[in-house]
Amino acid sequence: MCKYVCVASRFVFAFASAAAAWSPASAADLGDYNRSYKDYGDPIVVPPAYFSWTGFYIGGHLGYGWGSSSSFNVPGAGNGDAFNGAGGFAIEPNGWLGGVTLGYNWQTDAFVAGVESDIGYLGADDSQRSLSAFTTADYGGYGTLTARLGYGEDRWLFYGKGGLALADIENRAGAITSGAIDSDDFTKLREVKSGWALGAGAEFAFQPNMSMKVEYLYMDFGEDHSRNTDGDVFRHENDIHTLKVGLNYSLQRVFEPLK
Repeated sequence: MCKYVCVASRFVFAFASAAAAWSPASAADLGDYNRSYKDYGDPIVVPPAYFSWTGFYIGGHLGYGWGSSSSFNVPGAGNGDAFNGAGGFAIEPNGWLGGVTLGYNWQTDAFVAGVESDIGYLGADDSQRSLSAFTTADYGGYGTLTARLGYGEDRWLFYGKGGLALADIENRAGAITSGAIDSDDFTKLREVKSGWALGAGAEFAFQPNMSMKVEYLYMDFGEDHSRNTDGDVFRHENDIHTLKVGLNYSLQRVFEPLK
């Protein structure tokens, strides 16, 4: 009986000694896992990014133009009646347009400012004729240089713009005698006219570097005068409204961190 008790006692003593030796080492190994997250410092926070409109862009546009042009005799100026009794005509040239766009935007918070230039062709024309007189107006190449100011809401940009407008416009007018244009009472004024432009639009970036816009722009080219060989004086006025859609490609569009 003592033999078995002694053997058991030795086994228990050996097991207890091994357990005591293992426990401190295990506790030391588990020490790092018991540390608080505060012991590792503040967590790294990556700020969210917002869509930025800053940068150069280039694009193209298509649209339609409609406006008003007039040619009238100037009473009391020159040698007589330029239209042989007719006071003049007001007509409505209209037609398709297309061109290219180049610009640059600066964005600060939600506000976007920029400079934009359009160059294109406007095929707007109209004419009117009576038994005694006629007038025509034809547009050709055009260009604008405008400042833009807008509000950016992520990938949306709403803006207004205004500045300089240029257009190649030809105004013709005169009298008709016996069914034919009277060469002495005929005038033609063709030149690149300067004026002002004012409009607004909305642009949406459907890709980081691609955006589509819809824009309305009004251009006013003021008043010009011309004479015929009889010395009569004509007054010509031209203005036009345009509505277009455009596609722009940004050369450096990026996502920037929120401040």
